[in-house]
Amino acid sequence: MYPTLFTIGDISVSSFSVMVLVAYLVAYVVSEAEFKRKGMNGNLTDLILIAAVIGGLGGAKILFLFQQATLSDLLANPTRYLASGFTFFGGLIGAIILAWFVTQMKRVSFLSVMDAATPPLVLGYAVGRIGCFLVGDDYGVPSNLPWAISFPDGAPPTILKVHPTQLYDTLSMFIVFVILWNIRKRDLPLGWMSSVGFIIFGVQRFFMEFLRSTSPSFIPGLSQAQIISFCLVVLGVIMLYKINQNTNQVSEAKTS
Repeated sequence: MYPTLFTIGDISVSSFSVMVLVAYLVAYVVSEAEFKRKGMNGNLTDLILIAAVIGGLGGAKILFLFQQATLSDLLANPTRYLASGFTFFGGLIGAIILAWFVTQMKRVSFLSVMDAATPPLVLGYAVGRIGCFLVGDDYGVPSNLPWAISFPDGAPPTILKVHPTQLYDTLSMFIVFVILWNIRKRDLPLGWMSSVGFIIFGVQRFFMEFLRSTSPSFIPGLSQAQIISFCLVVLGVIMLYKINQNTNQVSEAKTS
């Protein structure tokens, strides 16, 4: 564990903050290459990055506060809740919303942008989870597996050996990125990559939640993240169904 990478005077720089920055930069570089390959607007990547940063961090913080703090808790100790704590799904939703506004402003296809941004987003998520591991956050439930690890200085600290679910996320999503990156040049229907991305994020997180102790939902045995995961999967499946319908209609029109 390396919760603090270095200090400058009285300022401590956390490993989580550094890895989040690296995740955004990696996603930006990969996105820029893919946007150029698809012939998209020159400054579109910059605008999408700004939207991802503002919407991502803002959405991640809002959902974290919704899950972890009441209004009275926040007012009583604002520093505790505002200084740390983010949720990936909140960030994903916030980034998508602002990215949609950017595409409307630039008059480009939202699905085209989402298709191009999906593999970089997966890679950015994989990199960002390394920061969670270094700072000792978002770990799993106790485990006796050989690779289980304790986080005595974690957030919150634990001396029990637990599942390093952060590394599970990193490994699984890096594999997903490699697969998506290798098939991106195929003749895929508009929205296919986005749809598959939603399904992958939903399925991966839904099952990963069984190894974690997170905010419970109104459905016994399921967490709030699992409810969001299920909704993402449903959204992805509906999108794929509509894509398949449109593809069949076009094929029938050409043969008639």
